[in-house]
Amino acid sequence: MEMIVEELQRPVVLDASFERRVMVRVRRFHAQNRARRGKLARVAASITHHPAWTAAIAASLVAVTTFGIMNGRLRTPAVSGAAIEPTRFVLVAPTAQSVSVVGDFNNWGLGDSALVATSNHGVWSVTAQVPAGVHRYAFVVNGKDWRADPTAPRSPGDDFGMPSSALVVEEGSK
Repeated sequence: MEMIVEELQRPVVLDASFERRVMVRVRRFHAQNRARRGKLARVAASITHHPAWTAAIAASLVAVTTFGIMNGRLRTPAVSGAAIEPTRFVLVAPTAQSVSVVGDFNNWGLGDSALVATSNHGVWSVTAQVPAGVHRYAFVVNGKDWRADPTAPRSPGDDFGMPSSALVVEEGSK
């Protein structure tokens, strides 16, 4: 074992032309990428000179945006006939200026369920009416810092790169 360690600790000796060969390949690679970027710029310039292409791209952007908005509304888990249960959300954030709770139950709207401070010690809470079912939610601190609830399990899935927590709301026995 000592011989292996000793061999691995020896400095690697490279021939004098190694650095030159590597730099030649790096420069060649960089030149090829620059040439590709130049072709893309020429294609983009030709597209902007043709009104039909510009209109087609604009229509595509509108279609994609509209589909994304409609798809988000369709995925909202508002189940007709599902019981609405009061659910309390609490976050301890002593340095926060504002805290909101957002989730699929309020269309991820920042203004729909703003948390209100319950004490001077940085404890923020709100009780929201949430339909029975499985939901995803997150806290938004100071209008930009998304945080998963540290007291709840993390939600599976990507959520567009933002952390979120899982919430199961059961119908209360009445």
